[in-house]
Amino acid sequence: MIEEFRHDLLRTFAGRPVFEFNNGHPEDVEHAALPENVEDWAWRVAIETIDEDPGFAETFGIFLDSVDTTRVRALIVGLWHSEDDMSDTTDRVIDLLVENAARFPAVESLFLGDVSRDQCEVSWLHQADPGRLFTAFPRLREFGLRGTTNLSMEPLKHDALEELTLQGGGLPPAVVRAVAGSQLPALTGLDLYLGSPEYSGGAEPGDLEPILRGEAFPSLRHLGLRDAENADEIATAVAHAPVVAQLESLDLSLGAMTDAGAAALLSGQPLTHLKKLDLHHHFLSEEMMQRVWAALPGVAIDMDEQEEGEDVSDWGDSDDDEPTIWRYIAVSE
Repeated sequence: MIEEFRHDLLRTFAGRPVFEFNNGHPEDVEHAALPENVEDWAWRVAIETIDEDPGFAETFGIFLDSVDTTRVRALIVGLWHSEDDMSDTTDRVIDLLVENAARFPAVESLFLGDVSRDQCEVSWLHQADPGRLFTAFPRLREFGLRGTTNLSMEPLKHDALEELTLQGGGLPPAVVRAVAGSQLPALTGLDLYLGSPEYSGGAEPGDLEPILRGEAFPSLRHLGLRDAENADEIATAVAHAPVVAQLESLDLSLGAMTDAGAAALLSGQPLTHLKKLDLHHHFLSEEMMQRVWAALPGVAIDMDEQEEGEDVSDWGDSDDDEPTIWRYIAVSE
């Protein structure tokens, strides 16, 4: 699966190191030392900063003229919008990719919006429906995007896609339902950063129902329902979800899971068949962590990043005697 997003740009993609192409002028290419082994790199095309001039279209055009794109197998779109149009979606970028798809006959891996937090907050990344890319690139095996604020998307259709990753601080419930309604018969890996309602997220188990029933993607072997503010609710649903029986890897990391969520997992169906269970960045007690390890001795379990909730009772005017505990997800602001 595509490497985890927290703050930084992708270091590798599709098993390849990333080469940054951000040459905004033709003469810059002479000094860029472009690698000759084109197919061995994941090529990230981007403007250098949000106040960069010229823009993405010009940089992409220079990329087309400078690199043998028929040999590119992994393509990344990085920073694409300027400071003047921070709410600009990737619609024009998708237009460029579709219009030039014939020049990328070997592309099997595509990532849209590889932007670091130093360049732009993740909530400022506005994506467009990527569906046209799935028609334009029939050989795609891996697709990912970053930036889910106000994202809208129709169900996807692709016969060859094996891995799908959607990263952000909040995946809109309608998009989750669109993914669940997609026709991706070859899909073996799915990573969804569910996020928080504060950042357009807030999906509930009902939005995931076709996936959880195991009906949406019969070939699925890895399921990531990550960065969920309602991680306990998600874990409770997963605990009894038929899809778990077909999985090798289950990832509920980066969220606000507490002992209640972990207890639900342990009280549900057996998880001993899993090769890996990833819960890192969590709010479990030491006692519960020991229970998880003891219950699943043959499973590789990641419970790094044990966090502590913060008592924020005095932040508001509540008269409730019970403390109000704030538990934060990993990808937010």
